Amino acid sequence: MNHLKAFKKSHQQGNQTSQFGYLCSLLCCLLLLCACTDKPADVYLEYQQRLANALDKPTPDTAKLTNVALSAVSNNKPTNAQQLSILQLAQLSHCKLNTLIAEHNSQLGKLASPASQLIYQLQFIQFAPQCLDSLEPDSKSYQAISNELHNKKQQLLDQFKQLLYKDPELKRTWQLTGYTLDTNLAGLVETELALQSLVNLKQQIIQQQYAQIDSQALYPLLAQLRQFNFNQALISAVRQQTQLNNSTSNFLANIELSTLCNPLKNKRQAQILSNVFKKYYLQQLQPYQAQLSGALERLMPLYQALWQDSSPIQPQLTALLSPAQPSNILTAFKESTKTHVIWWQKFYKTCEISPI
Repeated sequence: MNHLKAFKKSHQQGNQTSQFGYLCSLLCCLLLLCACTDKPADVYLEYQQRLANALDKPTPDTAKLTNVALSAVSNNKPTNAQQLSILQLAQLSHCKLNTLIAEHNSQLGKLASPASQLIYQLQFIQFAPQCLDSLEPDSKSYQAISNELHNKKQQLLDQFKQLLYKDPELKRTWQLTGYTLDTNLAGLVETELALQSLVNLKQQIIQQQYAQIDSQALYPLLAQLRQFNFNQALISAVRQQTQLNNSTSNFLANIELSTLCNPLKNKRQAQILSNVFKKYYLQQLQPYQAQLSGALERLMPLYQALWQDSSPIQPQLTALLSPAQPSNILTAFKESTKTHVIWWQKFYKTCEISPI
């Protein structure tokens, strides 16, 4: 009996040991998983630190990024715009304008979001012709609605620009975020489709194709952008990686390769430097930056179509979007990666070390 008790006790202890070992293994796996999912910015900072250690120099100094400054965009109403309560001028119960104006004049309408305000303008333009057909052209109601219709058509493109700069989802496109894109770029296709639909809407407004506009489709588009937050994450990542590339390249440009790669000395320091480059930049950062570049190439024409001509009072945004300019965000990003790789090509040629 004592032997049986001892066996049970030993078996229980063995189970506990086994469970403890399993938990330790699981914890190690989780830690390894976390280590493998470091943010690209953190990987880059580690890359800089390792380079500095190998060269026995201070870590490269990277200037802190700031948000793109966006000026408030005013809605330029025509000087002849009339502040009229159309409900007081006509009995419009037979028109869709009746409900539309009533809702807009309510407290809810006065606090409407930029999207809701644009939709109101669109629907007024769409509903007004049917209402005008039912009224006498010389009546006050007809004149009031006709004048308001003219004004709203003039204001519609400005109202769309208000959406770009005041809607939280679109405005934050140009603001920094700590959110990191997945390596599979989840949300790129959905974001591209949503932006293309916004570009189409802008073109329909410009071409006065009011009847073809589905005003209610605006809410799902903004919801889709909100779901993935892809635009803000992409622009932030590209600006950040560009800044890091430039600061690292400037740091390396001050290294005297003839001394580092002196053939009369062993190349241990140069080999360590090469290993750092391969482990951090070639294996991790370069593939990530290639993904960012590809995504930005797809979305840049849409960004330009929406924002580039939206306001002349946005110098920082204009600089980021201007095509064929060094300040263009895509051009600057590609140039930063090119400059960085060129230094390493020179390094391998001078030191006669294989990058493989």
